[in-house]
Amino acid sequence: MAHIQLPYGHRTLELELEADVLDIEAQDALRKSKLLPLECLRAALRKPRGTPPLREIVASQVSPSIVIVVDDHTRAAPTELMLAALLEELGAAALDRITVLVACGTHQPPSDADLRRILGNYYGLLRVCIHDCDAHNLTPVGITSRGTPVKLNSVYTNADIKILTGDITLHYYAGFGGGRKSILPGIAARESIQANHALLVHEQARSANLDGNPVHLDMLEAALLAPPDFILNVIASAPDQIDQACAGSMELAFLQGVCSAREFFCRTSDALFDLLIVSAGGAPKDKNLYQAAKAIENCYRAVAPGGTLLLLAECPDGIGDALFEQWMDTFPTYATAENAIQTHFVLGGHKAFYIRKVMEMIDLAVVSELDSGLLDRWHITGFQSLESALSRLNKDIGKVGIVKKGLDTLLAPAPV
Repeated sequence: MAHIQLPYGHRTLELELEADVLDIEAQDALRKSKLLPLECLRAALRKPRGTPPLREIVASQVSPSIVIVVDDHTRAAPTELMLAALLEELGAAALDRITVLVACGTHQPPSDADLRRILGNYYGLLRVCIHDCDAHNLTPVGITSRGTPVKLNSVYTNADIKILTGDITLHYYAGFGGGRKSILPGIAARESIQANHALLVHEQARSANLDGNPVHLDMLEAALLAPPDFILNVIASAPDQIDQACAGSMELAFLQGVCSAREFFCRTSDALFDLLIVSAGGAPKDKNLYQAAKAIENCYRAVAPGGTLLLLAECPDGIGDALFEQWMDTFPTYATAENAIQTHFVLGGHKAFYIRKVMEMIDLAVVSELDSGLLDRWHITGFQSLESALSRLNKDIGKVGIVKKGLDTLLAPAPV
C-alpha cells in the first residue's frame, strides 16, 4: 500500500493506493546548498559572475536611482529573502532611492494580500510599482531581429541601476524562467509579449531547451536592448529554501543557474505510466488552471498512449484567462487549435493549443475546484476529490507514477 502526501493549494491530499507506485521527487537530483538561505545569497553576491560586486556598481555613481524587478504573485520565488540580501549589499543609505517593480507580464495585478506575501517585512517599507502591460507610458527601446517591438516599463528604463531577481524554473516554451524573462515578458508591453510568444510553435521552443529556441533567443535580444546592471537568481525548492544562488551579469549568471537547474528539474523514467498523478505543486502554482496546466506539458510524455494524466490543482481563482477559456470552447481538437495558433496567435490561445496537443495522445483528468461541467465540455474529466478520481480511474490499473511538483519537474522516458 502506497501512502503519499501531495501538495494541493495550501494543504496536502493523502493518497493511498494498492498498486506499484513510483514516486518521482525532483529534489533527489539536487546538490542542495549546505548554507542557510541568506548565507547562500550573500555568497553569490560576494562572487558575482561577469560584473563587479553590486556595492561597487552602486558606489560608482552619485545617489543613483535603483529599480529591483521582482516576480509577481503567480510565482513562488523567495523574494523577501532576496530583498534582504540585496538591501544588505546596497546599504541603508540607498533605501529611499529604491523602487520595487513587480513583473506581472500579462497577468492580473497582485492584490494587497499578494504584495504582503511577496514582500514580507518589506511591505510598506519600499516604494512599489506594479507593471501594467497596457500602460500608455511604456518606453520603446528597439526591435529584435525577429521583429518583436520592445516596449518596457518606464520606471525600469529610467533607473540608473537596474537589478533583476527571480527563480530559475522550467518553462514549457522559453526553456527556463529567470534571467531575461524578468524583462520580456515581465515588464514589457502586451504587443511585445504577444510577438515573442508567437514563436512558441517552433519545434525548439520547449521545456529545458535553450539551444536554437527562438522564444528564449528573442527574449534575450529584447533584454539586451535595455540590459540590467545586475541579476540575482535562485533555484529554490520552497519559498523559504534556497538551494543555489547565482549573481552578476544577466547572461553569465543565468547560464550558471541553468546548468544546475537541468540537474535539479529534469528526470527520466524507464517505463511509461498507465496513470500518472501530477500535483502542480500547491499554492501559488495552482491558483488557476492557466498556470497549473504547465505541469501537464512537463509530464505528459511519460504517460503511455491512451493512458491518463491526473492533474491535482486546486484552482481557487478558476480558469485564470478568458481567452484560454474561449479557445478551449471554440477549438475542440488539436488540428483546429494548431491551425488557429499558426494563423491568428493570441496570448491565452496558446495554452489551449498545448492542452489539445496532449489530449491527442492521452486522457486528461483534473482534481480541482473547477466546474466539472465546464471540464466535461472540453472532454477533460473533472473531479472534486482525489478519492472520487481514484475510484473511477483505479479499475484495471497498471503502472502508476507520482509527481509532487509538476511545474518543477520535466519528466520524459529514458532514451532507448
